[in-house]
Amino acid sequence: MKKGVYDELDDEDPYDLNVRKIEKEIVDYLIKSPLYSTRNEITSRILIYIILRKEISQNLLKNLTGYSSGKISQELNNLVDSGMIIRKKIPSIRKKVYTFESVEQISNTRVKNIITVMLKWEGELEKMKNEMENKRSKLETMNGYNNIMNVINFYIPAIKLYEKFADSLEIK
Repeated sequence: MKKGVYDELDDEDPYDLNVRKIEKEIVDYLIKSPLYSTRNEITSRILIYIILRKEISQNLLKNLTGYSSGKISQELNNLVDSGMIIRKKIPSIRKKVYTFESVEQISNTRVKNIITVMLKWEGELEKMKNEMENKRSKLETMNGYNNIMNVINFYIPAIKLYEKFADSLEIK
């Protein structure tokens, strides 16, 4: 009997054991790379497997990652909600697979999400800076004061750059 395109949706992984070992090495390597180090490990593993497999079921992701069904479901929903991946229903077998439009789309969405988060911090950092400057005489003798002010003074101008970048990408 000829294998169908969605046979991998069964509990069994159609990939050869040696291929799966190489695939796992690739996933483990990418998890440590700067490309994926900014996300939590569960999300990164799921995203990498989706990219490597192009289409994958929640059950197969559970088997490949060892995470619980609930955690996989939660992360997949977050990735779908963020626009990074797509949930596709396969009516003929009444199953769902997760896929993506392009790696470029995933990257653009990640950049937009990072920028959005950074922009939300601007007001808080300004407020912290003002409060610390107003209480400088009490705080500057405390250990860590200068380090905190250095971080705040680094990020406030950086956020201004993020704002310009966001404007060019039409984010806000």
